[in-house]
Amino acid sequence: MNYPDCQKIHGGSCKLVHCENYIVRNNLMNVAFYTPYCGSETCHKGTIRTKFDKTKKQFVCECGWVSAFSEEFIEYYMKKWGIK
Repeated sequence: MNYPDCQKIHGGSCKLVHCENYIVRNNLMNVAFYTPYCGSETCHKGTIRTKFDKTKKQFVCECGWVSAFSEEFIEYYMKKWGIK
């Protein structure tokens, strides 16, 4: 897959299967209702899945952590799943 963030990170198509960017973005684009785990190293909620916040246009955790996907990728994600 060639996602916008991967152009900046890998200089093109992200095919590095071991790359966290590839795995998470691939799951977000191909697995319905998938959400990433909280990215905070000190999350007091444990290892939990985040929820997509349409206002912030990012994934958020109850602990306050917010993902940092690029605007380009989020637009791509929202279009793919029909999120308005």
